[in-house]
Amino acid sequence: MRGRLSRPLQAGILILTLLEYHIVAACLTISPDKVDFGSDAVNSSGPSATITLSNGTGTTIQLNEIISSGIDFRASNDCDDALAPGARCSIQVQFKPVIAGERMGIVEILASDSPTPYFVSLTGTGR
Repeated sequence: MRGRLSRPLQAGILILTLLEYHIVAACLTISPDKVDFGSDAVNSSGPSATITLSNGTGTTIQLNEIISSGIDFRASNDCDDALAPGARCSIQVQFKPVIAGERMGIVEILASDSPTPYFVSLTGTGR
């Protein structure tokens, strides 16, 4: 930790003013962080949605796993195992409701830059 002397040393007392530090860790940028597919007829699907992963850091990010949950959502991607600095890749998500009503799911992304997964919320309505 760095500091600077704020007053001359007097009678053995040292007063330091600590400088403020900001640490910015490498992190994956995910856009959007939620997708609402609106309403689709049961057992039919509308247009897919694209989720973009971007690495704006100077460090390669390992993409350990990309999975979707929820029986109404299917995801595919063009991502390699590693996302180089400045690189992007895409996840395509399709919504095909199997029953009527509100449907929810997630895309879960496990990456080396975070000890916890990233989540993209997925919603849609079957009619």
